[in-house]
Amino acid sequence: MTLENILIDCKKQLTGALNHKKHPFRYFTLASTSKDGTPSLRTVVLREFCADEFSLTIFTDARSKKVEEFKINKWGKFLFYDTSRLVQIILHVKMIEFIDLNNDFKLLPKPSKKDYTSIPKPGTKIQSPEKVKYDYSKDYFRKIIFQAVNLEYLKLARPTHIRAFFSYEDKWKGTYLVP
Repeated sequence: MTLENILIDCKKQLTGALNHKKHPFRYFTLASTSKDGTPSLRTVVLREFCADEFSLTIFTDARSKKVEEFKINKWGKFLFYDTSRLVQIILHVKMIEFIDLNNDFKLLPKPSKKDYTSIPKPGTKIQSPEKVKYDYSKDYFRKIIFQAVNLEYLKLARPTHIRAFFSYEDKWKGTYLVP
């Protein structure tokens, strides 16, 4: 597999995650750095991907810890893994924009609005999930856009694993790495 084909496939798979709800890259792990310098991990949903700019978007509650963390340190990593193809992609990203989605929030169906309207902020200790109250007049629906600065690709295969590295600085030209 050529370096060019690897990068094309990565972009194709990320685009496919937007169009197919069961695509393995739709849900991925987002890593950020907490205030005390330790890593924070969570699963998020890929909402937008621009292949030309290599930008990726997620939605979140404005009060979430990830928002707080990215306001302090704009750098993070995304981990995508396809269990059937045995392909892993790690993106080193920089948060480039944090957007209030007030108009978009109004268009969400009520079950989706619930994800962004709890009265206590995400991560607050509660007695039970059934007791959480919601205020649909308030919205904390936000979009975070990230710019990829490098990509590490790993394909587990016999007899030879394939590992490659691509970077924005190198105009995404790419190089193979020892797996």
